[in-house]
Amino acid sequence: MLIYGKNALIEALKAKIKINEIIIREGTSNIREINLGKVKVNVMKKDEFDVKFPEKNQGVVADIDFLVYDFYDVLESLRNESCIGVLDHIQDPHNFGAILRAGHCFGVRYFIIAKDNQCKITPTVFKTSAGSLIYSKIIEVTNIAKTLDELKKIGFFVYAADVNTNVDIYQIKNDGKKAIVIGSEGKGVRPNVLKRADVIFKIPMKSEIDSLNASQSAAIIFYELSK
Repeated sequence: MLIYGKNALIEALKAKIKINEIIIREGTSNIREINLGKVKVNVMKKDEFDVKFPEKNQGVVADIDFLVYDFYDVLESLRNESCIGVLDHIQDPHNFGAILRAGHCFGVRYFIIAKDNQCKITPTVFKTSAGSLIYSKIIEVTNIAKTLDELKKIGFFVYAADVNTNVDIYQIKNDGKKAIVIGSEGKGVRPNVLKRADVIFKIPMKSEIDSLNASQSAAIIFYELSK
């Protein structure tokens, strides 16, 4: 996966992510103070670099290995988590990245996503996550609903937001191990997934609009449920 910019590179180095190559635009001097260790560095002519990497990048691009996990490979690690995120078919990369950022800020390290009908890990997701993607563990599963059943077997309670409930988020009992489901931008949490929820709540509104976008909702939910 390609990541863009000095700050993204610094986070990758701090997190000890495997970096296959760093590509620098000729004349770029803003990374001289960074210890790159033994990572391969390729200095590319400005015209060639700008054509190949038109995205905003400060003249720095890095090719990193980012590992996506299988559910059963991290099952034992999940037993030790108090709160994980479950993304029910998030489509927009900016929402995806912002959700990861919000989760990271409130202690959520593991995120379960669907293999299909879900935004993949992209440079845009990384950038929107403000680098927090590096510190997150992404788990791909075939079936979100069945995965929630498996999480219940190891002691998780499933929390999900739905505008049709009368229970506000501040009214719910907030304890135990939590799997927090964030619904898709247009449809919210799908019915078959919502059936698995032990706790269903809504974020109370004081306007004519009855919903926030997925990442805004996620930030509020992660904050409230991490208390």
